[in-house]
Amino acid sequence: MATRLQNSKFWARIATAVTALLLLGAAALAGTTPALADVNDFTIDSFSAEYRLGVDSEGRSSLKTTEHIVAMFPDFDQNRGLRRDLVRVYDGHSTSLELASVTDENGLPREYTTETNGDYLTVTIAVPEGEFVHGAQHYVLEYTQRDVTRHFKDTEVDEFYWDVNGTDWAQPFGAVTATILLDDTLTNAFTGATACYRGQFGESTPCEILGGGGQFTAQAIALTPNENMTVALGFMPETFASAPTPPVPFLQRVPLLVWSGIASALGAVTVFVVSLIRGRTSRTGRAIIAQYEPQAGINAATAAELLRTRKKAMTATLLDLAVRRKVRLLRDEASDRYGVEAVDATSLDATEGWVYGRLFGSTRDAAGVTPGDREWFTAKSTRLGDTANSLRSRVRAEMKKQGLVRPASGSAVTAVIVLMLLGLGLPLIHSIVLGQFVLMTILLAVGINALVWALFGMIFALKRGRRLTHEGALVVDHLQGLREYIRLAEADRIKMLQSVTGAEVDEQFIVQVYERLLPYAVLFGFETEWQGELEKYYGESTPDWFAGEGLSSTSTTTFTHVFPLGAFTTTVASSRTTVTYSSGGSGSGSSFSSFSGGSSGGGFSGGGGGGGGGGGV
Repeated sequence: MATRLQNSKFWARIATAVTALLLLGAAALAGTTPALADVNDFTIDSFSAEYRLGVDSEGRSSLKTTEHIVAMFPDFDQNRGLRRDLVRVYDGHSTSLELASVTDENGLPREYTTETNGDYLTVTIAVPEGEFVHGAQHYVLEYTQRDVTRHFKDTEVDEFYWDVNGTDWAQPFGAVTATILLDDTLTNAFTGATACYRGQFGESTPCEILGGGGQFTAQAIALTPNENMTVALGFMPETFASAPTPPVPFLQRVPLLVWSGIASALGAVTVFVVSLIRGRTSRTGRAIIAQYEPQAGINAATAAELLRTRKKAMTATLLDLAVRRKVRLLRDEASDRYGVEAVDATSLDATEGWVYGRLFGSTRDAAGVTPGDREWFTAKSTRLGDTANSLRSRVRAEMKKQGLVRPASGSAVTAVIVLMLLGLGLPLIHSIVLGQFVLMTILLAVGINALVWALFGMIFALKRGRRLTHEGALVVDHLQGLREYIRLAEADRIKMLQSVTGAEVDEQFIVQVYERLLPYAVLFGFETEWQGELEKYYGESTPDWFAGEGLSSTSTTTFTHVFPLGAFTTTVASSRTTVTYSSGGSGSGSSFSSFSGGSSGGGFSGGGGGGGGGGGV
């Protein structure tokens, strides 16, 4: 195994050197010289971490870490050294981080300074001002932590789930290696479950982890900027004692500031809420006319956002792709699960293409999907849920590009600022006039910080908040017209189709229209009634955009029975998602802690503790 890792490091260094030579060659051909502006323009040749995991006298997990970072700096005067962010807070509690030493590869001390930065301790290792480092530089950090494990409910085990280099490096890594050494007291408690993940935050690309007994080694080669390696080991429940609960601050137990802040900022909150509501109620003043086909250029997900039925956006998108014969919906009645099969990826807009690719695990959107590919929506899979979770942000960006929405008005933002300043200023003046120094101290020490952050949050929401433009309101009118058509009696709907076409409409045309409106019937809450309308024409058959499997011999074949649309909608809306938020630290890396364990294979890069980040100085 050691020879294998050494060979990997050798080829990683060769790849790094070749890349650097190509970049320099390109600069020479262009008649330019390397830029001296950015201290982050260097590479990390290797990042090796050794973790000694044990249990202290109180039964809490302890960790001794040795990191050996080899940075490749340019030969010109650009960098003074390296910055490394170490995690102080994990899973909401302190890790009792203690930095023991910072040396070079020969054990000679290096000059460094430390600074608390949110959930991190930033270690700056640099030569004095006016001096520079060149070429390969070795940085060896030794530090200890405790309470670095946690119990995960989904795996029902304790886990050491740890990010190695972290997701916030602007530099590529030739090789990242992690060696985990278990204390003798932990070998019997080890479940044998191990996992390794590589990639940017949230990616679950596996990497190899080798070893057994009390020693394990994992390695990832050629990581690009912001890519990380995460390792996870499982232990029996209650192997480690939980971290003690920190004492509740006085201001939290006696929330004077909270109540006074709510009362004083009520006017600002009112303006904020009213502005958001008004932004969603734009009207054209035109009469709503029944429509029998969706508006061109507006996909089902955009319609869901405009109608504020966002939880149904994914269901409507899947149905829309199905009735347009882009995918085929699947149902296995025996296991009561649903799935999707790729059919035709042509004529999709940007959002639909992105959804298409994500559903089938393609990294190149729809272009990477092969007809016939299938994906089943299992209980453990997060692909459908993660796609639905990210769909809204993409739709909102597209709506802005299409000119359907506009930002909130400047007057609302100004009003919120003025009212929030008054909300803080008036109680402060009151405390000064009446000599209530305790209240004044609270307002100055805590109130300013709380109200400023609240102000920033409101302004940010108003700036990001979008109001319908006239074009957007016209689209909403068209959607309401679809709703009117779906609500009509069948005879009135057919009569309307005849008036549009100028001739008798056949059954096939009616089915085409009704199928095309099925996604919108879901958005309006008429899915059961509309499926019943379609069933009148399907009879005992099912449409070609749906395939049922595992049907019992006594099962009926009506469309409603083999494809219960209400259950499908519930399945999509409740699909499992990966936790996507990160901790509110300095932004340098992540001390994020996933709610899902990683030792059994369900984790992802950046999902554990540790990690952090770094950069140049």
